[in-house]
Amino acid sequence: MLFRRTGILLVVVTVCTVVAHHAGWALPTLDWFFSFESKEEGLESASWGKKYQANIIGYILCALLMSVGVLCLGTKSRNVNWNPQTLRKLKRFRSITRGYVSLWILVGLLFLTLLDHALVGKRALLVKFDGEIYSPAFVQRSYTAEDFGQKGKSEVDYRKLKEVFAQEGGANWVLLPLVPFDATFDSAEPVRENLIASEGVFYREGEGSAYSGLAYRHYIDEKDKRHSMVRFRKGVRQGREEFYSRSTGDVIGHYEWKDGIRSADPVKGADLVRAAEEEKTTELQAVRYPPLPPSVSTRHYLGTDSRGWDVLAQIYGGLQLVFQAAIIYLLLTYAIGITLGSLMGYLGGTFDIVVQRFIEILANVPFLYVVIIIADRIGREDVTLVTILLVLCIFSWIGITYYMRTAAYREKARDYVAAARVLGAGPVRVIFRHVLPNAISIVVTLLPFSVVGVITALTALDFIGFGLPDTYPSWGRILKDGVANLDYPWIVASVFGGMVSVLLLVTFVGEAIREAFDPKKFTTYR
Repeated sequence: MLFRRTGILLVVVTVCTVVAHHAGWALPTLDWFFSFESKEEGLESASWGKKYQANIIGYILCALLMSVGVLCLGTKSRNVNWNPQTLRKLKRFRSITRGYVSLWILVGLLFLTLLDHALVGKRALLVKFDGEIYSPAFVQRSYTAEDFGQKGKSEVDYRKLKEVFAQEGGANWVLLPLVPFDATFDSAEPVRENLIASEGVFYREGEGSAYSGLAYRHYIDEKDKRHSMVRFRKGVRQGREEFYSRSTGDVIGHYEWKDGIRSADPVKGADLVRAAEEEKTTELQAVRYPPLPPSVSTRHYLGTDSRGWDVLAQIYGGLQLVFQAAIIYLLLTYAIGITLGSLMGYLGGTFDIVVQRFIEILANVPFLYVVIIIADRIGREDVTLVTILLVLCIFSWIGITYYMRTAAYREKARDYVAAARVLGAGPVRVIFRHVLPNAISIVVTLLPFSVVGVITALTALDFIGFGLPDTYPSWGRILKDGVANLDYPWIVASVFGGMVSVLLLVTFVGEAIREAFDPKKFTTYR
């Protein structure tokens, strides 16, 4: 039943993906197959040829998935007859609590990443406007501000729209995701906090220490325009209090403050300054610019980085990227390594010698130099996840080949291989139906540590500046930003804690698998 269920699942996913794409939906995870088109600007108004080029990768991926599903459904033996020894190994793995629990935690994290923009993203899940319900997060269409009664033809800012609807107090409302920020290119607005005076000393709301820094007033009817600015030192105004032109934003004059006492008359631009003082303004406000600290009120639960990008959204996007990269990497690397290693060990002779010489040449090529050359030749902004993974896979299959070659050499001398040959089985059948199942424990024990390798490689490349461009969320880029801004510890602490936690979980699973599948530890000779 395993093959049948797998085949049905793959076929259903493929059909749902294609149908959802043509229906204009953007369902979580399923839209990843066609997400390559989002990198093209103006795709909605592009020609048919450009749309075809943008969608071709999605159709290829869906075709491959459908092919695998059909092959699983067409397999003659749809039932998997597990070897009793394999069942004992799985039972031993379940008895190792640390590894077994870690595996389920990783499965839970994988499920969370599949929720995609339903959990983390700047588009609203639901919007009620004029009695109608909209779901911007689950459709490919981009709604403009005019669609919801606001001014502007660019895509609506749903966070601001929620504030507007709340101020209006009507029946309109906006439901945002748990983390209402995109992982990239979604900068947070500076946080404005009113200053409260107590016995002539100014404090930020909710803080006990006197405020030091700049404070601003803004026009009451145009809160994006600054009216005046003054500096505070230990809660007392010091230095200039500058006033700005409402039309141009230029400085029109200023007062001088000393120990909380202002000069009687403006030092410069007296008439303009007095006219500006007649305008209605907000209270004095302290403005915090990124990096912003963690806050529940701003919904930056892990704060922001120096660009104002939400740290939690970037960590979540990086986790999605890690899972995608690990799946693609493992499929490519182990398919090449297992096939070549088994053929080398089983066939031997000239084929084995030629492939070994090729491996020796490839093993002496410096991986980092190859990445630098590729990034320089095609441009870092054009580097994609597929590009990085292909370079990783070119070098990573070598180690797996050595293990499988040794295992194939050992297994081909067994009696069951000789019996299979006598019965007329060819090399391919002997390798993949007899030799490989008996050497599979080697592959299984290597899998978790290969996942650790691809995670650290992607993070390291982004940290040194030769990895993915800014369009991809990256743990390495957040780590680099955190190291450069150690005065804001939440940046480096968040990404370091998240990365170490995932690596520990994968390592615990790997140790449990190695312990459960180790034949030297659990084999008993009778």
